[in-house]
Amino acid sequence: MIEEIGVISAIEQHNNQQVVMVETQIKSTCGSCEAQSNCGTGAIAKVFAKKREMLRFQLNELVEVGQKVSLGIPEESLLKASAIVYCLPLFALILSALVGQTLLPLIGLMAEAWLVLFSTICSYLTFKFVRRYLNNADQGDFYPRILKVFPLEIENIPVKQV
Repeated sequence: MIEEIGVISAIEQHNNQQVVMVETQIKSTCGSCEAQSNCGTGAIAKVFAKKREMLRFQLNELVEVGQKVSLGIPEESLLKASAIVYCLPLFALILSALVGQTLLPLIGLMAEAWLVLFSTICSYLTFKFVRRYLNNADQGDFYPRILKVFPLEIENIPVKQV
């Protein structure tokens, strides 16, 4: 389970259900790297640092704004989503190039520009499919869940590094 600490930033009521907005900070690994002062990637990471993400959760527990929560997502879900987002379009590009190289000359389209256009269209359609699939997928698969709600009195929560 990959875990992150978030802070409840707002609480809303929708249809007799409590919906909490949890704010997390997107972190870069460059902040802890020894070579960040000599690295171009570290300089770019400093420019784009301090990004925040807002997540919505339905929660039955009574909580207050400012309370910290532990969020988690299973590693399997993260790997599955990564494979869908990265590998599927790459395979579609390769497969469409192979199919286009075979089929396009049969219909009289011999130039490489047609092959590039065909592969681009197939890759674009694959990206659209992946986006629609992930938007319509069960949120339980690819969406983090609240693992623990920390009491409001705790200021410094010890985080165990693995």
